[in-house]
Amino acid sequence: MTNVINVIVFCDPEMRCSLVNHFLLVLSISDLVLLVCNFFMLIFPVIASMSNNYLLHDYYPVFLWFAYPVGLSTQTCGVYLTVLVSVHRYLGVCHPFRAKRWVSGKPVKWAIIGSIIFSIVINLHTWLELDIRTCYSNDLFHGPLRSIFLTQLRQNAKYNLITKCIMYTLIMFIIPFITLIIVNCRIVVALKESTRMRNGQSMKKSTQSPLKTPSLLKTNGNSLRDRSVTLMLLAIVAIFLCCNCLAFCNNIYDNVQLAKRHAQELNSINQTSYPPEIEEQPQDYNGEWSIFDEWTFDLSVEISNLLISLNSSSSMFVYLIFSSKYRSIIKHWLGLEKRRRTNGVALTTVMAAQKALELSILPDEVEARRNRKEKKKEHIVKNKKRLNKSAQLFLTTSETDLRKARAIRKDPEIEEDEIQEIQSDEPSAASNISRDDQNRSSSKRKLLRFATLA
Repeated sequence: MTNVINVIVFCDPEMRCSLVNHFLLVLSISDLVLLVCNFFMLIFPVIASMSNNYLLHDYYPVFLWFAYPVGLSTQTCGVYLTVLVSVHRYLGVCHPFRAKRWVSGKPVKWAIIGSIIFSIVINLHTWLELDIRTCYSNDLFHGPLRSIFLTQLRQNAKYNLITKCIMYTLIMFIIPFITLIIVNCRIVVALKESTRMRNGQSMKKSTQSPLKTPSLLKTNGNSLRDRSVTLMLLAIVAIFLCCNCLAFCNNIYDNVQLAKRHAQELNSINQTSYPPEIEEQPQDYNGEWSIFDEWTFDLSVEISNLLISLNSSSSMFVYLIFSSKYRSIIKHWLGLEKRRRTNGVALTTVMAAQKALELSILPDEVEARRNRKEKKKEHIVKNKKRLNKSAQLFLTTSETDLRKARAIRKDPEIEEDEIQEIQSDEPSAASNISRDDQNRSSSKRKLLRFATLA
């Protein structure tokens, strides 16, 4: 039910404006399909076995045969959609300008389509693991009844070692877990750094020109919204990791037991000529090092399946906590508040204008203004150096030096307002000049006026 609400909300035109919501829409659909498949894999067979209905007993193998590969494919798709959402938010937080150029509507759509295709292809072999056979029931119905069995491929030890131990562990646990942990740790570090810089900048007085950089154009509301979206995605990833940790531990234990069984089979084949007491040692070894008995492991598997279902159905509450737009749509459905619809054309125009300002117009204008200011400062500093050189020449009594000083003075004179402009452009440097240096510069200006009159 929660994922149906998520799908309807994310299909709303206002929610489709954000690229993150495209990922969340497909993620909600995959969670919905996964919950339906879990019902037919875990609950429906129990209901059928406890009932006396012939149709339930006859058709539950068909549903199980279809739900098993589809459920694994949707689970893989949900895992990698979560990874894509985290990578998308990492680019938006840690590389915002690159994300605006790289992450657009078309790459997001191709990423979603690629994750779906990858999930289907990587689970194609699961369609060959189960087989439906018609058997004759003598106990209850006294007639033909369909049953489900494991195929010879699924019972092959090498197949299980490659697909269940190596491929499933790498694709479903190791690669996604490592990627999510690294990406989200960097997002948290970037959030702390941005918060510290924002607090430091808010304490300073604004000394910049009226034309501000694109980072200062964003309002406080936009920054708070971006922050809430980031926190929402971090919460989704945290819930995902917590709900899949037990399944990861169960998978590791199952792989260890499978490897032990495979080793025992090889030893039984290679040790046929050994005495009987040596052949019994692997069984004692297995019994000594077993961590869980069969009942405990089955209970752990059931709990992990329940946690995976909980992860797929709890995303609605995260959206309600962190997304104000999601809450407003839900409140409108419940009749708690009136909804204000925005003009789509105006919204598109504003978004295009903002993107143009951030990507092209303002950076060029700010860069040109900065270049003009640097050129003006270089010109004033150059004249100041010429002034100091002529002053040093006038301090000497040599006739040659005096002629050089008068030749230098033929250039336009530096007035008092230009020197003050240098000091105003470099307030930090001017504040560090000692009183002796200021007195010395004033004496040089007096000497220059005297030499000019002479």
